[in-house]
Amino acid sequence: MLSSYFNITVITEWAAFIAALVLLDKRTGQWRFFKIFAFIAILLDATGWYLSYIARQNNNLPYNLFLLVNALFFIWVFSMATPKMKRLCYWLMVAFSLAWLTNFIFGQGMFIYNSYTEITGDVILAFLSCYLFYRLLTQEQYVNLFAYEYFWLAAGLLLSALGSMLLYLFLDALQRYHDNTGINLYGYINYTVNVLLYGSLIIAFICRRKNSRPVSLSPL
Repeated sequence: MLSSYFNITVITEWAAFIAALVLLDKRTGQWRFFKIFAFIAILLDATGWYLSYIARQNNNLPYNLFLLVNALFFIWVFSMATPKMKRLCYWLMVAFSLAWLTNFIFGQGMFIYNSYTEITGDVILAFLSCYLFYRLLTQEQYVNLFAYEYFWLAAGLLLSALGSMLLYLFLDALQRYHDNTGINLYGYINYTVNVLLYGSLIIAFICRRKNSRPVSLSPL
């Protein structure tokens, strides 16, 4: 029974949660909230699994709630990357909240996975990722991208958002492909984008911890 719960996505979620607990302390500042975010992700995933495999009920409600938590949290994290992104991110948080609420109440509803909201959030996160890359590439100050936590955050979110958009824009085609060939291409893509996202987050946690420590100078 537990094998149905511990799929690749859940394993990477747990890995990111443990990494956040170990790496993100007081010195890492507001990145400590990733510990709460990862716990909420695990909790809602476990709730969805329980409703589907144990209670045999519709499990879309917790995932629809996670859509809101996921997008708002990552937009908020982007707002800390540079002061010039803060106001933009706050407006995007308001806009996405209204879009989520509209679709949740008047659109697809609470018992159907809100794929329109998913695509909207993916577009916003992909845009913010590209905008951050642009800011990093055009600024005068040199930044070692591979040691910069926001680079890994943006890279993981961009790949995840693009993969997720691919899934939900071509969901019917992927379902027909599965019906005709028996190959769960949707599942493979979904697992891949989640591994890329949580793997990038773990690297970002490592960079954040290292960058939050004072540089020790070796004696001459």
